[in-house]
Amino acid sequence: KTAEEKEGIAEAIKASVMFRNVTEEQREMIFACMESVPVKQGTWVIRQNTVGDRFYIIDEGQFEVRIVPDGDQDESGQGGHIVHVYEGSRARHAHPSFGELALMYSAPRSASIVAKTDGHLWALHRSAFRQVLVQAQDHRKGLKKALSEIPYFQYLDSDGINKLAAIMDEVTFGRGETIAQQGAQGEKMFVISSGQCYSDSVSKRATLKGGAWFGDEIFSGNGIYNATVMSLQTTNLWQLDANVLKQTMGPLLQGGKASV
Repeated sequence: KTAEEKEGIAEAIKASVMFRNVTEEQREMIFACMESVPVKQGTWVIRQNTVGDRFYIIDEGQFEVRIVPDGDQDESGQGGHIVHVYEGSRARHAHPSFGELALMYSAPRSASIVAKTDGHLWALHRSAFRQVLVQAQDHRKGLKKALSEIPYFQYLDSDGINKLAAIMDEVTFGRGETIAQQGAQGEKMFVISSGQCYSDSVSKRATLKGGAWFGDEIFSGNGIYNATVMSLQTTNLWQLDANVLKQTMGPLLQGGKASV
C-alpha cells in the first residue's frame, strides 16, 4: 500500500472507537490486512439482516445506506428507504467507514449499503482483526513481565501489574535520539518493546534490548535520571508518566511502602 493509501486508512480508523488505542505496530498490521475492494455502481456491499464479517473504509465513491423498517417487507427489492449517503474522497481526505460491529460479533447487519457510484473500499475481515488483537495481547505480556521484575513495583500483585500496563503509552524514537538525559529532571520511565538503546552513566555503560527498562529511578529520591539513554535504531518503547502513575495508582504503591 502507498503512503497515501495508508494515510487514508489511518484517518478512518483514528475516528473509530474500536481502533482508538491501537499502537503503531498494530496499525501497520491493520494496513497489511486491509483488502482492496473495487466497486461498481449498483453493487450491494452489505445486505440488511445478513451476517457480516467485514469492516469497510470508503476510499473513494458514494454509498447509500438503505433500511427496511422492522416488520416491513422489501417488496420492491430496493433495500428500503435511503437514510444516508456516505461519500469518500481522497482529494478531501474524507474516508468514512461502516460495519465495525462485524469485527466483534457474528450478528445480522442493521442496514444495506449500495454503491451509488463506482468506487473503492478497503475491507478488514473479522479473522484478521482478531489476529491483530491476539498479537497485541502477546505484545502486552512482554510488558507485564518486565514490569513485574522492576523492584519499585515488587509490591504489586497481578491485578496491579495489569492496571499499570493499561496506563502506559507506546512511543517511537528514531535512531540517535536521546530519550533520557543524565542529571535531568525525569517525568517518564520506559520499557523497550523493540529496537535497541545505549545507556551511559558514571558507573555503567550498556546496550539495552527488548524487555529492558530504564528511568524507574525517577519514582524515588529526587526524580533525576541517573543515565543518558539514546536509541541505536528506530525503537518502540512503552512509557509511564510519573504524574499519571501518582493519580491512578498512588494508593496501591503507597500501600506497598512505595512513594510516588
